[in-house]
Amino acid sequence: MVDASLLGALRSFTMAARLLSFTRAAEALSLTQSAISQQVRLLERRLGYPLFVRGHRSLTLTAEGAMLLEGAQRAFEEIESTLARISDSGEPVKVGCCPSFAMHWLVSRLSQYHHHYERNPVQLMAEFAALGVATNDATQVDAAVRYCEDEPTGAGRSTALFDEWLIPVASPAYIERHPKLAEGKLDASCVLLHDAFAWPQAETFAEWRVWIRAIRPAWVRHVDGPRFNIASMAYGAALNHQGIAIGRASMLMEELADGRLVPVLPVAVRSPAAYWVVAKRPEAPATGAFEAWLIGQSEQFVRRRATELTRMRIDLVDTPD
Repeated sequence: MVDASLLGALRSFTMAARLLSFTRAAEALSLTQSAISQQVRLLERRLGYPLFVRGHRSLTLTAEGAMLLEGAQRAFEEIESTLARISDSGEPVKVGCCPSFAMHWLVSRLSQYHHHYERNPVQLMAEFAALGVATNDATQVDAAVRYCEDEPTGAGRSTALFDEWLIPVASPAYIERHPKLAEGKLDASCVLLHDAFAWPQAETFAEWRVWIRAIRPAWVRHVDGPRFNIASMAYGAALNHQGIAIGRASMLMEELADGRLVPVLPVAVRSPAAYWVVAKRPEAPATGAFEAWLIGQSEQFVRRRATELTRMRIDLVDTPD
């Protein structure tokens, strides 16, 4: 068993073996020459074989000593490297994602992360590349959250978080002003609100068209309406009674739960896009801790989302092939 006394003796041996001098090893470790010599002798007695050949004014390693030096030095270097990484863990974890995901999902959960990982604070970086759509470039961040059709590649380790469901939502006041909506009649007189850049390479009205093709195929030609480059703007317009937004259910769970937004039709269609976390350097302790926390939060959220959508009596429909 490697106990504290053995570790101390190994440290003294390693320094003496590297320098081939008890005197110089004592200076390097701020100990006395006799202390180094005593620890090495204790180690040799414990192991049962000599580690040095002691000359009049020289030291050379035995075959066993050379083997032990190689292993002990490698172990101490790994310990020192780990301690160095831990000492740097106060640096923030730079996390990039689209503003809508940050505001509607991630920010509200960060206090839980910081409670457990206060030495690894998150520096959240909202990305506005491509008019609000984050690209697959993760070079300026430690981790990134992506909403895209295909698994992100080339920027680091990608892990799926959760899928998304699209549902048309409006404020109760807007529905009250349009009586046909209360009957579930969605027609061309309604103002449709859009995130015009839903995911990379998405067409302008991609999310509305996905939902309409699944529910009302004959109505696709009528898709139009105000366009926004961030989904949050479309949701804000809906909250201000300006029209019907095609909402991402995962981003609007609170608004749906408290009635600020209500489904125009209680049918959600699976989005072609899903959420992924991309860890640029997953082996870095801080990045790995955030990645693991985010995956855990996503798993919990998916279970709660299923319960809430069932409670709201919202039907889930897969995207047609």
